[in-house]
Amino acid sequence: MTGGVVSATVDDPDPAYGVFDTLLVRGGRAVDLDAHLGRLRRSVLELYAVRVDADELAARVLAEAGGLDAARVRTSYEPDAEQWDVEATRIEEPALDPRTLAPRRLEGGLGPHKWVDRRLVADPGEGDDVLVVDEDGFVLECGTANVFALLGGEVVTPPLDGRILPGTVRARVLSRLRERPVAVSERVIGLDELASAGEVFTTSSIRGVQPVTACLGVGSWPVGPTTTWLREALQ
Repeated sequence: MTGGVVSATVDDPDPAYGVFDTLLVRGGRAVDLDAHLGRLRRSVLELYAVRVDADELAARVLAEAGGLDAARVRTSYEPDAEQWDVEATRIEEPALDPRTLAPRRLEGGLGPHKWVDRRLVADPGEGDDVLVVDEDGFVLECGTANVFALLGGEVVTPPLDGRILPGTVRARVLSRLRERPVAVSERVIGLDELASAGEVFTTSSIRGVQPVTACLGVGSWPVGPTTTWLREALQ
């Protein structure tokens, strides 16, 4: 069922706007700091041939987050100015927030970098976020999160094939599932298969694990026990 899929209005993100990363501060601690900054450093080196002083950048992030119990820290690199911006914003502890997704066709996906240029996934319309699918109707990721589905007793998520962001919470969820152990697969998911899922959920650094209760033109799902358990386990 792909009748509700719309195509992106621009071809690719513009690297001139730079790249960024966002991490959660919980209980005064920067969650997965090394993983976040490592991913961002790799992007800056690959895209702009700039080497980053990891210790200096980590110190700036920790300084901005100092004294905050719950916060969102955004770290961005501006290639034209060759400078870093680090900004912390106090937030409430992320609550349960069931999501509705709006499918959008994007050939080649967003890739493994977190672009400042968000035009490709802007304005999800009646949805809370965009669900990016490729030209063949296979699920890639959301505009602000990775996506998982419970299919036939197996938790499935699209593979890291260079077309999606290697999310830090995605990695933690996969690790926790395999420790349980729970059947897990990293493989392609078509929209028709997604419609038959028992549960669908997203993972992101700020919201953590969130249930998806609908995808426009595709289907709807309950907030299930796997989603609930993972959300509690990661908090």
